[in-house]
Amino acid sequence: MLRVRYMILDNTDDILVKRSDYKRIVQLIMSSSLDVRDSLENEMARALVYNDDEYPKDAVCIGSVVEFTDLTTKEEGRITIVLPSEADVKEMKVSVLSPLGAALIGLKKGKTIHWLMPGAIFTEIKVNNVLHPEAELDQ
Repeated sequence: MLRVRYMILDNTDDILVKRSDYKRIVQLIMSSSLDVRDSLENEMARALVYNDDEYPKDAVCIGSVVEFTDLTTKEEGRITIVLPSEADVKEMKVSVLSPLGAALIGLKKGKTIHWLMPGAIFTEIKVNNVLHPEAELDQ
């Protein structure tokens, strides 16, 4: 029996990850049994890891508010990428271990990713904008 997992599909754009996020995500991967774990592990294996203070402002990290378009369905969304313990559907806070969170983490504004979502649905997601509310508070 063939088991379909969430996974990246022919994606070659760089994935950019903050060093602090990389450490947290690797720990989450090691302790997770979710199907998305394998895909996120593949993403982290090809990630370019940046020091936190050098991380590009237009790249998705934990804590980012991400405006995106599902190019397959033409639906737009706005979510915040968070750790699993902070996920809250009502507040549109999506875990980095969710299929959508794993797809978006590390992408830069304007980039797209092909991803297999729950229900074996292939989709293409484009990052329209990335906001970092915590960074704006520090200024």
